[in-house]
Amino acid sequence: MSERPLDRGLSKIAKVVGDMADLAVDTVRASLSAYLEGGDIEIQVRAWSDSLRSMENDVEEMAVELIARHQPVATDLRAIKSNMKIAYDLSRFGRYAYDISHVLQLLDGYSVGDLDNRFVKEMGDRVMSMLHVAVEIYKTREFDKVDQLSETENEVDDMYRKRLRAIAQNPPEKAAVLISEVLLTRHLERIADHACYIVEEVHYMVRGRPMYIR
Repeated sequence: MSERPLDRGLSKIAKVVGDMADLAVDTVRASLSAYLEGGDIEIQVRAWSDSLRSMENDVEEMAVELIARHQPVATDLRAIKSNMKIAYDLSRFGRYAYDISHVLQLLDGYSVGDLDNRFVKEMGDRVMSMLHVAVEIYKTREFDKVDQLSETENEVDDMYRKRLRAIAQNPPEKAAVLISEVLLTRHLERIADHACYIVEEVHYMVRGRPMYIR
């Protein structure tokens, strides 16, 4: 039995989204590493972020074409809808990575040593682990690591809230450092949220019912 044109179109969309996932992980990782080490990677991260946005547009165009040509229903329509939403989430990773790479400019001459790198690395490691799990679940359609993802999400949220309270109670002397830490922790927390959104959407795509990771 020959493959349906619709199936070929869905495979193309999944391929682009899979490539986006790999690029998004690399982009966030590079941005975090530059932040921790004081490197200047803003131009490269901006280019990767733009690539993710372009790929998201490609997914949207392919999705609209499939809907117009084949009028998919049920499982096929869910796959198209979910991949569009996942592509958006992956594009947001690129934007947050770019924002992280831009944060160091706010230090206005202060060194990266003025920041609490231990906390940044700890939170960043947790967020990166969530990205890897989300991408794995998208590619395998297996949900055995959802509990692990949910646990890490709760840890990241707890770290975010505690860090904001600590900064409010004992703010750094340098305003630029305070602003940088607040922005960075917010960007990391949002990346973690979008990792959960991806897994929720994969679950809906595969099983046809919603799941919420909180």
